[in-house]
Amino acid sequence: MTTVLHVFGAMNIGGAELRTIDLLRDLAPQGVDFHFLTLSGEAGVLDDEIRSLGGEIHPIRLDTCFPIRYLQLLRRLRPFAVDSHVATFSGALLLGATMAQVPVRIAHFRSDGDGHSDTVRRRLQRGVMRLLISVCATDIVGVSPSSLIGGYSPSWERDPRARVIVNGVRVLDDHGMTNLRDEIGVGPASTVVLHVGRPSPEKNRVRAVAVLAAMRASGQDAHLAFVGGVGADSADVGSITGAAALESVVHHLGARRDAHALMRQADVVLLPSIREGLPGVVLESLAVGTPVVASDLPGVRFIASQVPGVLAVPLAEPDDIWATAVTEQARAASDSERRDAIRKGFASSVFTQEAANAIHRRLYRGSA
Repeated sequence: MTTVLHVFGAMNIGGAELRTIDLLRDLAPQGVDFHFLTLSGEAGVLDDEIRSLGGEIHPIRLDTCFPIRYLQLLRRLRPFAVDSHVATFSGALLLGATMAQVPVRIAHFRSDGDGHSDTVRRRLQRGVMRLLISVCATDIVGVSPSSLIGGYSPSWERDPRARVIVNGVRVLDDHGMTNLRDEIGVGPASTVVLHVGRPSPEKNRVRAVAVLAAMRASGQDAHLAFVGGVGADSADVGSITGAAALESVVHHLGARRDAHALMRQADVVLLPSIREGLPGVVLESLAVGTPVVASDLPGVRFIASQVPGVLAVPLAEPDDIWATAVTEQARAASDSERRDAIRKGFASSVFTQEAANAIHRRLYRGSA
């Protein structure tokens, strides 16, 4: 049995968390024991699912007592690997893992940045943490080249410990899943645009509403459905929706575990994010054959270079250009051969769950 301790803020619905649970589902039967340290100290919505799959949760709040409790946890679990998913703060976690003589110590970068302001204090903290990563990590992993550039170093390729290991996405059976058009009350003639992502400003959900407004201004019967629940940007999303009088065509479906099924039924998935690493939403959509319009970010371009079906649009482009891109992709989705080509392109790519399982199994056993 190989024991791995993953470090997250909390086990709530997010791309990195869901991808790690997918690994748990497949690798636990193969002898990998998954534990999760959560720095918020609070329960997460995914905790019960993790436990049902055989994983364990260890909530330890990040306070003045954290270092002692963390070292105690490491000495009790004696993990073979620590996989830290908390951006540059991984440096502090890997220092503790080094002190506890954990053999495999992984700094795992999931995004192009940490989302914090660029103050002098923050720059100093990042510098110290990157130094600790450089000293303490046995493996430095990014889900895309840009995540390593933004998280670790622009010259990451010179470090033999650093490499890109992409997320894997599994294609699930949709049997018994909700019918999207029935749920939002639209017929087959309407264009259904889907946004999947947590309700936070970096996901730029207000821009999705603005794009919908531009589509409807051009005479299209278009609807926008949000999957992600209520959060920090909900008031802003509600405000722009009301100002544009779009309440009847903007639908909030809440936080869901059947997002892949909803993507399969949508005409197009829209992701106008400000910041991403390797956006799992894009991969999930391509896996089921639904085309995507997304921000022209490095991680999006990386996916587009591997799999057909992605149209990247610069954030600086006006809403009507975005609306045109969404319309074009929605029309392409009406062609079953086009959807089949997207699915086949994904199935032959490096982003499959099978490929992810193989590389992570070797990573956690120190042989990647």
